[in-house]
Amino acid sequence: MQTPGMSPMPQVGAAGRPQPQTTQQATTGPFLRHARAASRPGYAITTNYSAQITNPLASAPGYMRWLDLTFVANAGTTTGAAFQADGPYNLATLIQVRDPWGTPLITGDGYSILYLLAKYGGQFFSPLYPANTSSQLPSFVTVSATTGAYTFHSMVPLEGTKGYGVVSIGNSSVMPTLTMALSSAATVLSGTLTTPGTISATVDEFYYDIDPTYPVEPPGNGSTFQTSVVVGNQTIGANSSTRVQLPRTGGYLTSLVLVARDANGVRQDIWNSTGRVRVYIDGVPRFDETFIQLQDRMYAMTNGTPRDTGVAAYSLFKASLSQLTLGYLDTLEQALQTNPGTLVEVEMTPWGSGGTSPYQLQAIVTQLVPSGPVAQGLPEV
Repeated sequence: MQTPGMSPMPQVGAAGRPQPQTTQQATTGPFLRHARAASRPGYAITTNYSAQITNPLASAPGYMRWLDLTFVANAGTTTGAAFQADGPYNLATLIQVRDPWGTPLITGDGYSILYLLAKYGGQFFSPLYPANTSSQLPSFVTVSATTGAYTFHSMVPLEGTKGYGVVSIGNSSVMPTLTMALSSAATVLSGTLTTPGTISATVDEFYYDIDPTYPVEPPGNGSTFQTSVVVGNQTIGANSSTRVQLPRTGGYLTSLVLVARDANGVRQDIWNSTGRVRVYIDGVPRFDETFIQLQDRMYAMTNGTPRDTGVAAYSLFKASLSQLTLGYLDTLEQALQTNPGTLVEVEMTPWGSGGTSPYQLQAIVTQLVPSGPVAQGLPEV
């Protein structure tokens, strides 16, 4: 029966029907329209503390986004085992990723790369707390006092903004490499370590899968986001006003994380709560703020990330669209352009004290090294 006042309109509201499998998507548009997010196993091994891991990665028709790392310390025999200050992330004393032509893309210690870069670099599973912190993930298992067993999950990022900075893995004979040097059990754990357990490491590859019949290229193909851990050129005396020069850079700075350590390599909060912190670019103060402002900005930009002892982070270079650090969603218009002659310095007036002086300032520096003009804006929209 037809409802009064209504007439059939067969041309409106007809449901669409599935297209035949032979129907092809138009071969135009941005990279991400044709690149499919994918993942595949890399390798899984069981080894020991102090080992070096150099297993080859697996090729796939596409571009690497990040390497996914899971470490499981298997049960041994311990008494009162607990994490050292940088544990469990200092399980790796060195993590290095090189591109297929041998250029270092990521070089640093485990605490810097697997923990602090994840928190503040805007390239982790999430740029916001709590998911930017490995110890807050559901997979994290803290250490057992009686067995020394624990589990943590992290990543080594290559992609800097969506689709930008990825690395080709399509040729099995020309592949990026991952090298990891593991530390001793006593570096990671305190307590009586009678028989430390073995270490199981799983490395998986997350990448963009490309249809070989339409081999699209990512924006700025060959551009990379490179992270290195460097040490300032000057030592810092207790309660001094030393200005510390950082080693020269040469790309577009997207993240700067500073870590203060004492003469024994232990993180110390020499960031004076009543002082001012300045970052100079070629002798001109770029950031000049109180420590109170710095720590509140760190908290706000990452949605409440707790600040770790000795750490000060500058995520402002990757906040072009918001007060928050939004990770892959950024136009890079706030990235700081540098060249090999650019001088970056850090000063506090005055520095504080604690632990054993003198102190060193460690910097985790991430910079975009473009292969041509920087892909600023939103190239995938």
